[in-house]
Amino acid sequence: MTLTTTGLTNGGRTAHYQIQYDDSLSTADGRDRANGLIAACEGDYSMMAAWFGNIALTVGIPVTVNISPGGYASAGWGPPIRVTPGNGSGVDVVRYLLVAEVTEMFMLAQNRGWFASDGSNEGSAGEGLSRVLSAEFFRKAGLGYNLAGFDTAGIWLNSDRADFVNNVDEHDHAPDVKSGCATLFINYLSYQLGYSINRVVAAAAPTLAGVYRNLTGDATDPFPAFKAQLDRHFPRTDAAGNPVFSVVPGPNPDNPYPLDVSYPEVPMAVRIFWRMNPGRNVVNVNWDALSADSIIMVSASEYNAASQELPNGSDQRFVGDASVTVENVTPHGPPFDPNHGVTYVVNVAWGAPLNICTDIALIENSPQAVVYVGPRLASGTSAHRAESSPSAPAAVGAGPATFHEATIADDGRGGLTVTKVDTTLEARAAD
Repeated sequence: MTLTTTGLTNGGRTAHYQIQYDDSLSTADGRDRANGLIAACEGDYSMMAAWFGNIALTVGIPVTVNISPGGYASAGWGPPIRVTPGNGSGVDVVRYLLVAEVTEMFMLAQNRGWFASDGSNEGSAGEGLSRVLSAEFFRKAGLGYNLAGFDTAGIWLNSDRADFVNNVDEHDHAPDVKSGCATLFINYLSYQLGYSINRVVAAAAPTLAGVYRNLTGDATDPFPAFKAQLDRHFPRTDAAGNPVFSVVPGPNPDNPYPLDVSYPEVPMAVRIFWRMNPGRNVVNVNWDALSADSIIMVSASEYNAASQELPNGSDQRFVGDASVTVENVTPHGPPFDPNHGVTYVVNVAWGAPLNICTDIALIENSPQAVVYVGPRLASGTSAHRAESSPSAPAAVGAGPATFHEATIADDGRGGLTVTKVDTTLEARAAD
């Protein structure tokens, strides 16, 4: 068995990696998977670098990556990085394993607590962060929510639930109760308390309790509240005292959050100001007040940026020459989507980008009645298809789309604020 770069794009060389594979692998598992990794690895690297504030690695660049034969699925690094995705596994498994290892290299380079103080390994907290970040990568890349078999939260939930938030083992980086506790707590910080994963990474400390203090400024011990909430939702015993085996529901078995979400009194509304491209703009707003069953109205108009202001300090809306319309308002949330919010389309009939204001109003948490008129058919089908016109015009707004996203959160003063706005102005192919 020999490592080779035969048949690889640019000899396996990218900006940060030297990819090679074992020549005992099949063409699909060796050359083809390596080329798939080469095509995607730099984009994945940019995502990881952004999580860590774009710091540089302290290991030599390029980092050698060896794709090895074997069973599903493991990895390790010295460097070099060895990934063993399992014969027959796809490129997504290779990418996941590489992200899991390179994020640990970033922890070492950051040198602020996620990695052991002696530089030997990532420890239980860093192992938890590695697993959380790998799952984040999977979600952001549209590959799912976690790699099968790599969840550890259940190991801790089905144990005595000891405190590994204050008691990090910096020399234990196995998939066990310690890293399981760390994985749950890091997801708690992000998905329950609402801190972005970038802020969690930047709040590095020798213990996870220290990460909490760096994020919140709260010096109280976070473990009791963290454990008590999980104990309520995942009790260790039933009413008769019999042990209960806990399984986290949903697409990511490492992330049960958010828990204890309560829906506010309605109606309520939020206003968001965007810069939108001409044509079809697909907008997603994550807002915990909404659910998949919510009744929502969305309106859109142009606004005067920094020229006319309302008493609340926001910009005045106006009717211009452009037609601005809202379509396809679709709320989302569990059990179909882990994120609460709404997706909608704003069509901008103009030849250049415009300043667009959208108001999102939550009318009711659920409908008071549900009525079906006619048969329940699959979308796009018709009970009288023969009567439909073969020359019907294309749907308005079809074609390339611009994507936008925002997150709404409590501002700590009884109101709401937009905590994140992300606008991708380049056009993508429509679904």
